Amino acid sequence: MSQQARAGLPPAAGNLAVFTTVSATLTGRGSLDPALAQALYQAFQVAVKDFDTTLLKLRGAMTGEEITFSDEQKAEQGLSQSILQAWYLGVVGKGKKAVCVTYTEALANKVAAPILVPPSYSYGPIGTWTTKPE
Repeated sequence: MSQQARAGLPPAAGNLAVFTTVSATLTGRGSLDPALAQALYQAFQVAVKDFDTTLLKLRGAMTGEEITFSDEQKAEQGLSQSILQAWYLGVVGKGKKAVCVTYTEALANKVAAPILVPPSYSYGPIGTWTTKPE
């Protein structure tokens, strides 16, 4: 996220730490961008009814690095998939209610950036066009 976008984020309240822990477990990454975590968390609070309640239930379904869902935990399973989608694609929600939180910082682009250079008029890895040329 740009410095300007980071500065525009209001302080997060609630279960941001829980969201970050759950996200780290789901993505398998020990280190996630805290500003992006905050932006995604706030987008989820707006987009998902009873987000914090379901998030706490999702954390309860985790035992260490493993997550198992019972047949009664459809909401938690759906939320885990939505959280993964948000981190890897940078989008929270679906359809007309989808909110793009990031593009260049999405994990799918971060993983592919050093390897893939998509054909375009912007040469270089994903996001190089965000830096002002010298």
